[in-house]
Amino acid sequence: MKAFFKFIRVITVAPVIAAATVTLLYFFGNGIFKDTFHYFAALLTLTFFPLLAYPLSLIKPSETRRGFQRSAAIVFSVAGYIAGLVFSLVSGAPAGEKTVYFTYLLSGIIIALSSFVFKYKSSGHTCGIAGPVALLVYYINPVYAFGFLLLLPVSQASVKMKRHTPSQLVTGSVIPVICMFISLSLFKG
Repeated sequence: MKAFFKFIRVITVAPVIAAATVTLLYFFGNGIFKDTFHYFAALLTLTFFPLLAYPLSLIKPSETRRGFQRSAAIVFSVAGYIAGLVFSLVSGAPAGEKTVYFTYLLSGIIIALSSFVFKYKSSGHTCGIAGPVALLVYYINPVYAFGFLLLLPVSQASVKMKRHTPSQLVTGSVIPVICMFISLSLFKG
């Protein structure tokens, strides 16, 4: 059963969900991204760059790898989100594209502050699901709300593997939804 829970956590890391979200927004989001180049930039900054933390963590001994991996994932993610937002601002991207980037960036900053400053591990996994699902509901169709059901197996796996407490899972889920509404108010996306 542990292998199953680990599998769930691996396939639901935030960058993997981001790739699916960006792709759905590109094809069905009515001009969220300026053009195909902007779509690939989103894949690079929201998916590829954050994923670099995982192979990088292999340089650490296995007993210290998990903590390093979480920290590196947060740092690489926030750096990618900053690059994406700057690119969208400089290149005159549509409001929706800026909203997507700012939602990710603000969520990443709050997860980082929660982890590094307040020593409270809000779940990046639930954050990486709830935010994208909220974006898909807002920009494409309310039927995407069924995506929130992914929070159930992810939460169960996280609790069973002792990665997070229920309250950390809830805060991780709430953070990106609030960040999306803040982003929408800023960019009128």
